[in-house]
Amino acid sequence: MDRRAYFFIKNWRFYSLSKEAIEVKIKYKDIEKTISGNAEQVIRELLSFFSKIIPQIELLSQIALTVDISEFLSACKGIFAVTPEGTVITARTDNLTEKENIMLQLVKAKFGFITKMYEKDSIVIGDIISATKSSAGTVAGRLSEMCSEGLVERVGKGEYRITTYGLDFFIKNVVSKIKPHEGGT
Repeated sequence: MDRRAYFFIKNWRFYSLSKEAIEVKIKYKDIEKTISGNAEQVIRELLSFFSKIIPQIELLSQIALTVDISEFLSACKGIFAVTPEGTVITARTDNLTEKENIMLQLVKAKFGFITKMYEKDSIVIGDIISATKSSAGTVAGRLSEMCSEGLVERVGKGEYRITTYGLDFFIKNVVSKIKPHEGGT
């Protein structure tokens, strides 16, 4: 809850509760509510509304999968670097599987997009083949598998992008394999 709203609700009794009618409009995403009445009625209705909606918001935040941009960028420290020419991979990748190496290229595109080095967060299959030095059949097969797993999505003919689930998977399962340990390489 917003601290200002909490302060108001917590300290509402300090305000004079006039008998004049007031109207309060609340809008949060697609939920809208208008409350009218005297100050005491409005405050009681606000408290009731928030007591019902806040558990729903908390529940939704617990089941929604998101990747925080600052956490993502922090996880990428030591893996990618921004240069005047673009984004480069600075970590050792020789211990990655074909699938993880392809995912690394997709994450690199996302990183480049977030850091404003690339105009798109997707990459074409030819660039993946070139970067991974894998055969076209291998890359196409792995991309098809990753699309089925929900890690990657096809956004155009021969063009792919990492999904939110794919980013989460990458951070939890691949980063530790290639990221240099703090204080060492």
